[in-house]
Amino acid sequence: MIVFNKSEKGFTLIELIVTIIMIGIMAAVIVPKILTSKGFEDYTYRDELITKLRSIQLRTMQQTNNNACQLIKVESSTIGLLATTLNASTCESNYAGETTSIIIDDHDVTFSISESLANFSFSSLGRPLGCVVNPCAITITVTGESILKVEINAEGYIYAL
Repeated sequence: MIVFNKSEKGFTLIELIVTIIMIGIMAAVIVPKILTSKGFEDYTYRDELITKLRSIQLRTMQQTNNNACQLIKVESSTIGLLATTLNASTCESNYAGETTSIIIDDHDVTFSISESLANFSFSSLGRPLGCVVNPCAITITVTGESILKVEINAEGYIYAL
């Protein structure tokens, strides 16, 4: 007859192996993300791009004054709504402000747009305008550590691919 002494405490071999495996998995996944920030700017710029495009789209849909500028200009380091003067029918070459534009500062990230467009706009229904083909669908690519895409489909839905 074997009698176990309750004063003896410890871990079983299986418990120790499972714990070591879990620590190894967490180290392989979490440590690289903690030690480097490369690639996170790409996702930040993509998310900011989606937010700003939706804001510009809503602004365009709510705008009752047809004389206001509604043109979105895309450059490799900047994207945003162009500025306008009061009661002007044309757009100025500079951007409207921080709430409607994204400027890449010191990151290795660039913007590019499908169909080699330089600019586009939204209709009063929120649909993209300015493409060669109809219906118009626009893809904006954020290139950095990884390549991320934002699409504006023909009905005006803006989403990340």
